[in-house]
Amino acid sequence: MMSIKLIAVGMDGTFLSDQKTYNRERFMAQYQQMKAQGIRFVVASGNQYYQLISFFPEIANEIAFVAENGGWVVSEGKDVLVMTLTY
Repeated sequence: MMSIKLIAVGMDGTFLSDQKTYNRERFMAQYQQMKAQGIRFVVASGNQYYQLISFFPEIANEIAFVAENGGWVVSEGKDVLVMTLTY
């Protein structure tokens, strides 16, 4: 039987409501369950990294972000990949 290792979510229209919010209390309870089971939580979005971390201030240094259409990847507060466009 396979076990879940990672849960990745998009933000706009997926994780966030139309009002750009989510139930923080409910999510934090779910996140604690994921953490206890060793499941990584990843936010993947075309949005800017600093906008994404503003949604998760309590756990931003614990989770991973794939931001700016994959151009900036951060895991546990450390850059994993930073891509820049060259002209």
